[in-house]
Amino acid sequence: MSQQGIWYGDVFPLTRSLAAKPIVPWDAATMQSAENLVLGKTVKGGPAAAMESATSRNEEMGVIGHDQSTDATAEHGVNISDTLVPGGGRIVTEFVPAR
Repeated sequence: MSQQGIWYGDVFPLTRSLAAKPIVPWDAATMQSAENLVLGKTVKGGPAAAMESATSRNEEMGVIGHDQSTDATAEHGVNISDTLVPGGGRIVTEFVPAR
């Protein structure tokens, strides 16, 4: 974790410019909303929960403002897919465009 807050690259395996940006409230709320819409809940320990925790910490540290968003989420949103596989399993993919 950076001394200046928690960045996308600290939490997710990213290599593009999004990795060097702090996790912000609008992005976390968008991911949480998408999880709720597709999965019916926010997954404990999942991406939205990690983002909510990081954004709270970033706000406490004064790294970000309460209503900030990244260009990637503001312009393109997030994408979540839920695929059922034989045997009762499921594959969940959550995606934020890395611009």
